[in-house]
Amino acid sequence: MFGKRIVLVCALASIILLGVRCDDSDDSQNNAVTGNWRVMSVILSGQSIGFQTPDAEVISIVFESSGDYSGTTTANTFGGNYELTGSTLTLTSFTTTEVADTPFAGAFYNAISEAIVPNTTYAEFDFSVAADTLMLGFADSGTMRLQRP
Repeated sequence: MFGKRIVLVCALASIILLGVRCDDSDDSQNNAVTGNWRVMSVILSGQSIGFQTPDAEVISIVFESSGDYSGTTTANTFGGNYELTGSTLTLTSFTTTEVADTPFAGAFYNAISEAIVPNTTYAEFDFSVAADTLMLGFADSGTMRLQRP
């Protein structure tokens, strides 16, 4: 009788531990975007020709597993919080310094503005990750292509 209870308790503990481990359903998504990225191109909605990063210019973004992100352009820094839901990346907050920047950085900031959901303060992007490329879609036809450095 006592042996059966121990087996039952061990079985229940294993099920509970497996349940806790399997509850991290967003880990694979988080791992897909977590880390360092460089913005390579921006196409704003309604434009057929986009902006390519000049060789010497780097716009970088780091997505932390904690849900924070930060980045830099040639002249500014930015950051905030993000969430992943399905294939949507939402910037729930966005702060930046406000120094005049390059045309490419201007296109980047315009893309963030276009992605803001009407009557809200957050920006939403459809995202996909393939190899070392992160594609962000926004508004009607805007896209940003990021690559791992």
